[in-house]
Amino acid sequence: MLRLLFHSGDKAVTSGKALPVLPSLEIANTIALSDVADNIYQYHCCVDWSVGLNVVHPCWFAMRAIALQADLFKDKAQPFKALGLVHVANRITLYRWIRSDETVTIKSRFGQVWSHKRGYMFSVLTDVMCGEECVMEIEAHNLARQSVTIDTDLSPYPKPDILCAGNAQIYSQPLYLPGELGKVYAKISGDYNPIHLYPFSAKLFGLKRHIAHGMWTKAKAFSVLAKQRWENDFTHHTPPTLPNQLQIDVQFMQMIFLPGQVECKLTIKPSATHSAVLWVTHQDVPKPYLQMTLSIK
Repeated sequence: MLRLLFHSGDKAVTSGKALPVLPSLEIANTIALSDVADNIYQYHCCVDWSVGLNVVHPCWFAMRAIALQADLFKDKAQPFKALGLVHVANRITLYRWIRSDETVTIKSRFGQVWSHKRGYMFSVLTDVMCGEECVMEIEAHNLARQSVTIDTDLSPYPKPDILCAGNAQIYSQPLYLPGELGKVYAKISGDYNPIHLYPFSAKLFGLKRHIAHGMWTKAKAFSVLAKQRWENDFTHHTPPTLPNQLQIDVQFMQMIFLPGQVECKLTIKPSATHSAVLWVTHQDVPKPYLQMTLSIK
């Protein structure tokens, strides 16, 4: 964590005098899932995933990928200030469910850079491999905020497709998020970013209170959506059949301050493009905290 705090990036880039170039770097970690069974169980309890399915929640792998990404961000050739990077979007493409007795290799590398009105956007790409088989791909988009940039030869970041939560057909019961949630998730994930732990530590970084981890919110939202989308399968503790691939897209739109209360609004099979759409929201907040789209191809 300290190396992240003190990674100041390339001064020529952060001062707007040079175009950012991401290093060609890959970090990998091989994990026998049976060796981390306790961690997976704790994670499933934290995000309300059915243990009886005997498959690992897709977002557990994204959680582990974030640890690899932290090592990428600490690399001296990484051009942006590591402190203050904002995780704004995340896509998981799952080709099959991953059993809890398999061995996987998680490999993360830098993707591309886009221009953005608030600085630069860049991607980090992760592959989850079972032997030679790629079973999952994860793409994370991060915002490096800068007031002065050079956008020559950079494509503008594509505008996300934000759908209307007012059309939602199903509403979940309100979810209470305790003030201790950040510390509980940190023990499971290893992500001890101070903005998630205590009100006073979050205030050091300009926030009024500490906030929920975005990837916890995504995982919890997917658990809610999956139980609605595949109610019969989950009732019988059977992993749903995937025809080809499952794509889980999330836009992180607002911070959720702790303690807090949210609700999930969702609609099933809203279009030919999406199998389901879910929003994490609150009745007193006009803009959703998170939008998740589920596509089955």
